Amino acid sequence: MAQKTYEEYRIGEVFESYGRTITEADIVNFTCFAGLKLPMFIDEEFSSKHSLYKTRVAPGLMTASIGAGMLEDILGKYTLAALGLDRFKFSAPVKIGDTLHARITVEGMKDHRDGDKGILSVKIEMVNQAKVAALVFHGAFMMRKGDILAA
Repeated sequence: MAQKTYEEYRIGEVFESYGRTITEADIVNFTCFAGLKLPMFIDEEFSSKHSLYKTRVAPGLMTASIGAGMLEDILGKYTLAALGLDRFKFSAPVKIGDTLHARITVEGMKDHRDGDKGILSVKIEMVNQAKVAALVFHGAFMMRKGDILAA
C-alpha cells in the first residue's frame, strides 16, 4: 500500500495490489445490483452451450469496480477527487475462481495551478493468476501535496 502524497510519486513507478479471488457471489451480487441480465453473466446452462468461454463470466464493469477498490488502497487518503477513468480494454474473460490483482503504473504528473494539489495519471492493469491482463484502463486523480494529514 503506497498512500503517498502527490510529490512522493515518480513517473514509471509500479504498485501491486492485494489479490482477490472472484466468487459466484461476486457475480450474482454485482449483476443484481447493476440490473444486468445477459445470459453470459447469469445463466450457466446457456453459457456452457452458447458462449465463447463455455461458462459464465464476470461483467467487465465488475472487474473495473474491483480494480477501483484496489487502486483506492494504493492511492488512499491523499486522493482528493477522481477526474476520469477511460480507455477501457477488456482483453480476457474473468471467471469464477480467477484471482485478480491490480498493477498500477504512474504515467504522468502535473502540478495544479493552485500549488497545493497535483494531477496523477495512472494505468491500471487487472491481472489474473496466469499473469494475463484481463482489463487495462487509465485514470486521472487529483492528489494532495504535503502530509498535512499526518498531524
